[in-house]
Amino acid sequence: MLFLLNDQIIEIDAPENHLAQRWKTLGCGEPNALRARDALEFVKAVIDQHRREGLRPDKGLAADLASLIIAKTGANAALFSPSDAGKFETRLTTFPELVLEKLRARSKGQQDLDVAEIWPIAA
Repeated sequence: MLFLLNDQIIEIDAPENHLAQRWKTLGCGEPNALRARDALEFVKAVIDQHRREGLRPDKGLAADLASLIIAKTGANAALFSPSDAGKFETRLTTFPELVLEKLRARSKGQQDLDVAEIWPIAA
């Protein structure tokens, strides 16, 4: 399954299985006990921490976060962007697989994905 996390395309073979194997390392708590809102707050905190450090999640962490979002919301795309008030706004959506395939092809061609171009489609 393909997942878009901000400007990263992540490929995860079996998201629920991935999460079952990685949730303890991820530190999100037992996924079955989480509500979707709790999972999104956890992901926002991780993304915020990385942004403050000037980093973006590596592929492994991004796959872990994507698996959590998929398991709890069913979405295949998530944008976490800072708002004017300094908090994060979250936008979840489900893109057609073809759109994600095209984005993956662009990212493999070393073209940076432009979130400003992608996310109006999700609105």
